Amino acid sequence: MDNKLAIFIPNLINWDGEKQIIGGLERYMIALAEIMTEMGYDLSFHQFAHHDFSNNSLDWPVYGYQADSRELHKTIGRMEKATKGRVLYSSIVQQTSYRPQSICISHGVWWELPGSSPVQAQKYYENHVAKALEQAGLIISCDYNFLNVTRAIYPHLADQKIRVIPNFADSKYYYPRKPKNTDHVRILYPRRLSPERGFGILKEVIPPLLCRFPQVEFEFAIDTNKPEYLEIFHQWRENLTSKERILYCHPDYQSMPEVYAEADIVVIPSIYSEGTSFSCLEAMAMGKAVIATDVGGLTNLIINGYNGLLIHPSKESLYQSLLYLIENPSVCTRFGEYAYTTSQAFSRRVWEARWRQCIKRIYPLS
Repeated sequence: MDNKLAIFIPNLINWDGEKQIIGGLERYMIALAEIMTEMGYDLSFHQFAHHDFSNNSLDWPVYGYQADSRELHKTIGRMEKATKGRVLYSSIVQQTSYRPQSICISHGVWWELPGSSPVQAQKYYENHVAKALEQAGLIISCDYNFLNVTRAIYPHLADQKIRVIPNFADSKYYYPRKPKNTDHVRILYPRRLSPERGFGILKEVIPPLLCRFPQVEFEFAIDTNKPEYLEIFHQWRENLTSKERILYCHPDYQSMPEVYAEADIVVIPSIYSEGTSFSCLEAMAMGKAVIATDVGGLTNLIINGYNGLLIHPSKESLYQSLLYLIENPSVCTRFGEYAYTTSQAFSRRVWEARWRQCIKRIYPLS
């Protein structure tokens, strides 16, 4: 069969067509594209944009389609018309229709936004999940939370169509480093500043912790994808009396291991829409003490009290858990050791092998 395959993605490059987006979904799809290229597929990416563009700065062509964020379904229709043959759908949230014998990917349940109504939740899974189950050949989920939620609603189709391949930590880059010699305790937030990632609850607990512990500092490893989020962050930081102990950086993928290496504690305070977080897995692979909320796929990674702390997504729980680890460095060491051991089950080698099997089944080459 033809080796050409189109990948639909919300954005791999920013909507102006100029700069690569730094994020988990984007990194996931680059890793998947590397596998498929090795296997002999001729790939192209198709995404939303402010204006039509063609970009060849990556290893695959990226085509942008002018989009109105209020009517993305119209742009998806243009993508469908512009691409012939086989398609892989990078995000179940993006689509409501699929070509037969295709794969779509779920990066986690996304409709559990606190305060949202059951009617809104039903709309999401009927418009997106049910359509994928009915039309696509296979749904790859990055966590068991999505599988179990979907199985409770659509038991027969879920067992037929969904397979779980958790995310990975690449041990080539992420492994424990020699402990640093410093009296400071650095707490790292390696996440986007978007609401679902929990910056809102983290910023509430930082001032009292800085006041109570002069040796504590926080570092934010954040992207620059959304200037409006950065503006909120800088305004918040400027108003704090101990702002010199709130560090920040904008690392690329290659720089992240060194950022983790300088941390003692890593916080993953997601409040909704979370899978088997790259940030969590990479912190674990670096041998760090992790505090994660009991949201989505994080429950597949952290065993509370064994390899980290798994907490309710609230500022009270976050404050108490940070307080506990700051005052108990030996617990941090123990959590980090067991976190590293756990991370070995989530290797890139295993992730690639499982993906290759699925690709061969759904998109066979002659």
